[in-house]
Amino acid sequence: MGCRILVVEDDPDLRETLARLLGRSGYTCLTASSGSDGIRAIEVESPDLVVTDLHMPGTDGLAVMRCAREQVPPIPIVLMTAYPTPEAQPEVRPMILLAKPFANAQFLGAVRQALGNSRQ
Repeated sequence: MGCRILVVEDDPDLRETLARLLGRSGYTCLTASSGSDGIRAIEVESPDLVVTDLHMPGTDGLAVMRCAREQVPPIPIVLMTAYPTPEAQPEVRPMILLAKPFANAQFLGAVRQALGNSRQ
C-alpha cells in the first residue's frame, strides 16, 4: 500500500487508536492533535489522504478540508463527526462523511473508498 495518511483528531485516545489501526493495515500514519497542526502537516508532509474530525476547538475540520482541497492535486478527505449537521452537508458532500461511533471495518472501508476515489 505505502499510502501516507494524516489523522487530525483532538481526542488523543481515538487519534492513537486510528493510527494503530492504519499502521496494522499497512499504511504510514501521521497524526495531528488540532486543526492548525493538521494544516501545517498537510503543507509540509503532503499526505495521500487526510482523515479529520469535523468539530475541534479552534481550527475545525472544515478548515483542514479546505486546505487539503487547495493542494495540487487535491488530497482526498474522510471527515469524521459525532454531530452530523445538515448545514455542513453541501460543503461536505464530495467528501466521505463517517459518523461516530464507527466500527474499525467501517473506518477502513471509508479509507479504502477515499483512496480509490482519488485514483479515478
